[in-house]
Amino acid sequence: MHKLNPRTTALLSAFGWAVGYLLVGKTLAVLLPAPPGGAARLFRVCLLAPLAEEGVFRGAVQRRAQPLGREQAILLQAVLFALQHGSAAAMAYALVCGLGLGWLADRTGHLWPGMLLHSANNLLVLAMG
Repeated sequence: MHKLNPRTTALLSAFGWAVGYLLVGKTLAVLLPAPPGGAARLFRVCLLAPLAEEGVFRGAVQRRAQPLGREQAILLQAVLFALQHGSAAAMAYALVCGLGLGWLADRTGHLWPGMLLHSANNLLVLAMG
């Protein structure tokens, strides 16, 4: 049986986490739709999404992609993070945010600073309408 090299394994694992997150997120959105406004939306957008996305992209994806190199792991998670954000404008914004949040996670070794920034960002975006 052929054994995959660590870089290939890292890429497959990182992609697996990103695709899994996307599929689970889409399924939950259909099964548990949030009302268009109010406390439920605030909770979902400003708390649940940042916690889940930081855990998946800066946590699982970036950490599993480390065999590719630090910068490549940050770039990979940022690209995968951006791709799941929909429109071209949202993807461009998410790419920049993903790079910054990835750098922060790499620099601090923790996810919580990024979770706080991600929550604050989503709150500002939500408030701006």
